[in-house]
Amino acid sequence: MSSIFLGRLPTQTATLTVRWLRWVALLGLVALCYWPGLHGGFVFDDDVNILQNDKLHLSSWSAADLWAAAWSGHAGPMGRPISLLTFALNYLAGGADPFSFKLVNLLIHLANAVLVGALAQILCEALTEARSGDQVHWQAGSWAGWVVAALWALHPLNLTGVLYVVQRMTSLCTLFGLAALLLYATYRAKTWAVPQLRHPFLAGALVGVLVTACLVLSALSKETGVLFLPLLLWVEMCVFRFRLNGRAAQVFGWSLSRCVLLTASAASAYVVLFKVPGMLQPQAFAGRDFALVERGLTESRVLFFYLRLFLLPSNGALSLYHDDFPISHSLLDPPSTALALVALATISLLAWMLRRRAPEIGFAWGWFLIAHSLESTVFPLELVYEHRNYFATIGLLLLVPLAFQHVRKADPRRLFVALLAGYLGLLGFVTYVRSLQWSNHVDWAALEASNHPESTRATYELARVYMALMTSTGESRFGELADQALKESTQTKAPGVLPYVARIQLAYFRGLEPEEGLVSTAKFGFANWPYRAVNTATLGSLVTCQVDGRCKLPDAQVLELLDASLQNPRQLPGDRAEVYKLIAQYRINRLNDLPGGCELIRQAVVINDKAESRIMYAQCFALQEKYNEALEQLDKAVALDRFNVLARLIERERSAIRTARSQ
Repeated sequence: MSSIFLGRLPTQTATLTVRWLRWVALLGLVALCYWPGLHGGFVFDDDVNILQNDKLHLSSWSAADLWAAAWSGHAGPMGRPISLLTFALNYLAGGADPFSFKLVNLLIHLANAVLVGALAQILCEALTEARSGDQVHWQAGSWAGWVVAALWALHPLNLTGVLYVVQRMTSLCTLFGLAALLLYATYRAKTWAVPQLRHPFLAGALVGVLVTACLVLSALSKETGVLFLPLLLWVEMCVFRFRLNGRAAQVFGWSLSRCVLLTASAASAYVVLFKVPGMLQPQAFAGRDFALVERGLTESRVLFFYLRLFLLPSNGALSLYHDDFPISHSLLDPPSTALALVALATISLLAWMLRRRAPEIGFAWGWFLIAHSLESTVFPLELVYEHRNYFATIGLLLLVPLAFQHVRKADPRRLFVALLAGYLGLLGFVTYVRSLQWSNHVDWAALEASNHPESTRATYELARVYMALMTSTGESRFGELADQALKESTQTKAPGVLPYVARIQLAYFRGLEPEEGLVSTAKFGFANWPYRAVNTATLGSLVTCQVDGRCKLPDAQVLELLDASLQNPRQLPGDRAEVYKLIAQYRINRLNDLPGGCELIRQAVVINDKAESRIMYAQCFALQEKYNEALEQLDKAVALDRFNVLARLIERERSAIRTARSQ
């Protein structure tokens, strides 16, 4: 086990104790850098994904509740059940304390550091052996994995994968993906050149099962886990080169490399021709400020932005929020778009030309591009997030120890080591400073807004922090600061409706009347601006505020805002159905219009038939004492509840209806 995780030492002077001590020292240093940040709070959509997801708030170890929690998410097409299950277990063990959630994230990050080191050690040795034809002999070769792990684990670009709680989805996906790669690389290291296994085919079958299981767990943690399969193929193609026992592997007389490449090409063509077009329909970009071509052009610049943060990280540039990143509207708007595309093509061409003399360059560059192929290309996701680099930079970091072997003279070697030590110190320092900033939510929000004044999210987050302080302390000055931050949020390039509606609500919380023009601007925005997912949540917050009596907008104005959103041509059917349900909630609970509200719920069901909507429809029938119709709706809810996430709720509603019918 130690040879897998620590690497083989070329000399007998280094002991097992030294091997373990260097890893203990590294993991301890990483933990110290991150420790202050563990005391910070939940940020951004931690709230909606964890705190507002009641199905994660378990009070027992019931298998049914754990199952419901695992399948309660809507963040991606696969539901990310593994990640959600860990959140539920976290809540069950320690409640809603953010420290315990972040501590688990840190432990996952430390485990990933070990996996990165182990994998890097194997890959560096194999790449060196493939080029030289000899066993690893270069000085400090046994430190290769440790160096890569240190650079990766201490890099501040990975901080949001740890302290931004919901991004456990990314780190957990990486954990299983790296485990799959490590299992595969360990097996291939013992079979590709010199046979080292007594029963290679039996071991291969076992490794195949374990690798498949890890890849499935990775994809069920987050959809980017599917990228570890092409990364595995990339490792085979660039490092082990489809060789078995020193010769090109064959299957029934056919070259294994050709068979795999043809199969991979056919699978890729199928996905590109039959799956991808459905994901790139114009309506998929309805809630974005950019179209398909604009996203593709912008991401060419985003990749170099990531590389700059990777090479020269600074606290001023690093941030949770990058929604202020300028969009590329054409090749020359801005001009850096064309330069970025030319640079991407040039680097790729050079990597191809050097594939024989320096195969590690092509391997590293290909790893980076593969890792970004889902989130940093043309798919209708948001433009920039630092956590998208969590496993993308591992291939690039392999170049550090591989470059060291080319430095033959003593003085340049010492300089190389000194520069490396200084760079590691820089990474650790920046990460520690960022961690300190994240430990205080107020200071962190103020710094984010200061560094990114054009970021709608950063300025809104600062306002949200001030609103929380106003509520907890009762001091009016925090209300004034919150309103000022919201004003700044409305003045960013694409603010959306959220800060306008927030200003309306804040005015009532402060005992004031909303500023003239806010309602009309919000109404125009709901009807005409890109309809973002947050728009529906914003309307839901306003409806709740009105029903609770904290907000005092005239009912007619609230209904106008709700109706305005239905007029937006970019509103997707799912959002339209949810708005109908909000109007129904408002009419039933605020205006006592039960028949009108029930009709709106029926329309929501017609637009987007969901189990939750059927339950709401059943409640409407029950309130009208139409118990048989209510039970029919619950039966339909059961059929729609594919993973039995709502089974307990449905049964409670069924029991209540039967009780009411019997009275």
